[in-house]
Amino acid sequence: MVRLNALLDGWTLLLAAAVAAHALSAPFTKVEESFNLQATHDLLYHRTHLDTYDHLEFPGVVPRTFMGPLALAAAAAPAVLPMHALGLPKLASLLAVRLLLGAITVASMALLQRTIRRHFGAVTAAAFMLCTALQFHLPFYLSRTLPNVLAMPLTNAGLACWLEGGDSPAAIYLLTAAAVVFRCDVILLVGLVGLHLLASRRITLKRGVAHGLAAIAASLALSCPVDSLFWGRWLWPEGEVLAFNTLFNRSHEWGVMPGHWYLTSALPRALHAAYPLAPLGALLERRVRAPLAVALAFVLLYSNLGHKEVRFLFPVLPLWNLAAAAALQRLWLRRRKSAARRLALLAALAALAAGLALTLVTAAASRHNYPGGDALRQLHAAAAPDAAAAAAAGRSLRVHIGVLPAMTGVSRFGEAGAPWEYSKAEGLTTEQLAQQHFDFLLTDQPQVQGYGQLAAAHGFQRLQLRSRRPREVLRSLLRGQLPVQVVLKPQVFVQRRLDL
Repeated sequence: MVRLNALLDGWTLLLAAAVAAHALSAPFTKVEESFNLQATHDLLYHRTHLDTYDHLEFPGVVPRTFMGPLALAAAAAPAVLPMHALGLPKLASLLAVRLLLGAITVASMALLQRTIRRHFGAVTAAAFMLCTALQFHLPFYLSRTLPNVLAMPLTNAGLACWLEGGDSPAAIYLLTAAAVVFRCDVILLVGLVGLHLLASRRITLKRGVAHGLAAIAASLALSCPVDSLFWGRWLWPEGEVLAFNTLFNRSHEWGVMPGHWYLTSALPRALHAAYPLAPLGALLERRVRAPLAVALAFVLLYSNLGHKEVRFLFPVLPLWNLAAAAALQRLWLRRRKSAARRLALLAALAALAAGLALTLVTAAASRHNYPGGDALRQLHAAAAPDAAAAAAAGRSLRVHIGVLPAMTGVSRFGEAGAPWEYSKAEGLTTEQLAQQHFDFLLTDQPQVQGYGQLAAAHGFQRLQLRSRRPREVLRSLLRGQLPVQVVLKPQVFVQRRLDL
């Protein structure tokens, strides 16, 4: 049993604070997070009334597992149900769910850190958490309901078991469960870790295959019955995802990046200073060479798939940070530092500071990437008199939510109760919207015939320098301001029917 105080050290709390700050700064979610978030909402609020669940109306391109939302809803229920009973807005429940998920994923990072401390030392463990906390991508996404994030408690625990050494098959079971239930692409990590276990003679081929098959069978025995119940047909969700991406090769429909994109764009943005530090760590500390080799091989294998996203690399980002932390440990603890080592240490610390500045800029921009969620909140505030009048008259207010707001922050956690009714019907023209007599529209159109603009939600457009003069840039820094500022533009408009 892992002692709680072994996980809650200051470096873990630093990462937890970074995750919580991102969640509070940008509480809304995008379309990639939609299924797990909507499913968690429905489990909390609709419970056994499966016919009212969102996925039956909007199933998505491929089915996803309910295992993550079930676990998340069960864990969040003690906080969410009292909030609901007290009449608190659902936004509070959304934050509760996200903060809980963030706590779970941070705990898995702390478990990995605990293994690093035991085998690589306290300085390496601290540097591992510091590198992670100062980056943007992992802290920003660790509280978001992406399948990649829901898989991370299992992948982090599996990596911790692998780094622990010994002949325990726990790493095979944990990583295989993550692949079978949450993200089929983790099978690449299972294979690479398995090859290392074989090469290091920690497991035999016969024993490894037996444990792998047992892990697959156990995972399927959990996922298939549960997911078949919720989807209304027999299925293995990740099996259909695997077929979609490989057998039918349709992932390219969501965009194709060049083969070098992960190495030249995704990893530098995700890792910041840890990217150049990782190979240095492998050079200085031979024990991190195998973890970094596995991480690099995972990236190279994944680069063969045309559709690429940073989140696909989440399972191996901790391994890159481990190698970078080993470099920082060697540079920091070296008793007799040459001029070259002192310079390298100063360069590493400067890179960490630059990475933090980049994180602050990126976070400032990213918090404005959810105009749909903000527009729905503005609708409820601006149309409160209309809602009160409709409730008194016993009639409903019908809202149509367009594609852009639906993809940029609108979720069931943002909806209010009666008299509001919401429609996300797709493919309707402005004439059809008028014919169906929606009372309000959330749309990307600033003008719609028969409607008047009630409010507008602004979204991120670009970054620009506050000043091109070095003296003014220095003054901004001394005042605690970033030298760049976020430029916004109206993106989602709240339209009210003129004859309402």
